[in-house]
Parts: sequence; C-alpha cells; structure tokens
Amino acid sequence: MFKALAAPARISMVQLLKERTLCAGALAKKLGITPGAVSQHLGILKEAGLVEAEKRGYFMHYRLNPKTLARWKESLEKFLTAQIDLEPCIFIKQGGGTICTCKTECQKPEELKGKPEECSSEQIKKCHGDVQDHPCVKVPKI
Repeated sequence: MFKALAAPARISMVQLLKERTLCAGALAKKLGITPGAVSQHLGILKEAGLVEAEKRGYFMHYRLNPKTLARWKESLEKFLTAQIDLEPCIFIKQGGGTICTCKTECQKPEELKGKPEECSSEQIKKCHGDVQDHPCVKVPKI
C-alpha cells in the first residue's frame, strides 16, 4: 500500500480518480507529466489492485477499485489505532557494571547500581538523560 503511494504523482492520480474516471491522456494533461510517466505510474497502481482499466472506444479509462480502497482504509485504520506494547527494560550485570537492554540503551550504565527494582528515578535519569515516560522509570519487579 505504502509503496504504491510512495510517489507524489501516484497520490495525485488517486485524488483525481476519486472524482471521476479518466484516460491516461487526461491524467497526463492534468498532472503536467508525459503519457509514458502516467503509464508507468498506472502500472504500479494496477499491480497494487488500486486502479482498474476499462476500454472505451480507442482509449483505456481508469478508475479506483473500491474494494481495494476499502481494504486499504481498514488496514490503515488498524495501523494507526494499534496499541504499542513496549517491552520493559532488562538490566544485565556485565563487566562490573549494569547495562540496560532498552532500544535506547544506557548512556552511562555505570551509574545504575543494584537490581532494576532498586534503581531510583535519579539513577535512571543519569543513565538515560531527561526522558519522560521512559520504560525504565517504571521498572517492573523481576
């Protein structure tokens, strides 16, 4: 879905095709690009299933595929509303110090002392800097 809409010209085509069915020549004129470029972009949109073609006389006319559009809309809504499940940080003793397995990783692991549940907010702040809502601030009991 995102690859098919990765080019501004394809986004513009989708916007135009939401209004009405158009031939490649009309799309080229409205977008100010060559018919060859329109053809390449339409090929990508057709491969993604977003655009359907219908022959009318000598010309192919293109329209959006409402089923694909509905499926993409549903997928995008799920993507945008999905809850992020952050894994808690895990502290590992290593070489006389403590390291944090968070993706941000500790900047100063030597500042952390003891078990994760014994680390104070100040110790974590020294390690990670002034980060609000960092998962290490609320370290679960292990």
